[in-house]
Amino acid sequence: MTAPLFDVKAKFSDYVTQAENGEVIEITKHGKTSAVIIGINEYNSLKKTFQPSFIEYLKKWKNQTGGLNDKEYSELEKNLARNVEVYKPKGDLF
Repeated sequence: MTAPLFDVKAKFSDYVTQAENGEVIEITKHGKTSAVIIGINEYNSLKKTFQPSFIEYLKKWKNQTGGLNDKEYSELEKNLARNVEVYKPKGDLF
C-alpha cells in the first residue's frame, strides 16, 4: 500500500494498525517513496535475516582500527594492480 505523507500524518494510528496486521505502507513525499511503515513481526523477521554487507564490515573495521596507514594503502594498491594483471584473461578462453 502507498500513502501520501499528509494522509499518514492525519491518520497515523490507522496506518500503524494496518502495519500491525501485516500491511506494508510506503509513505510518499512529493510523489516519491521516502519511508515505510512495517509491523513489529516483519521488522523482527528482517532483523533475524539481516546480513551486513562487505562495505559495512569494512566501515566497522576502519572505525575500530583507524584503517590503513599510507604505507599499507600503497602496498594494497600495488597488490591489487598486480592481481588484475595476473588474473586478466589472455585471449579467448575457448
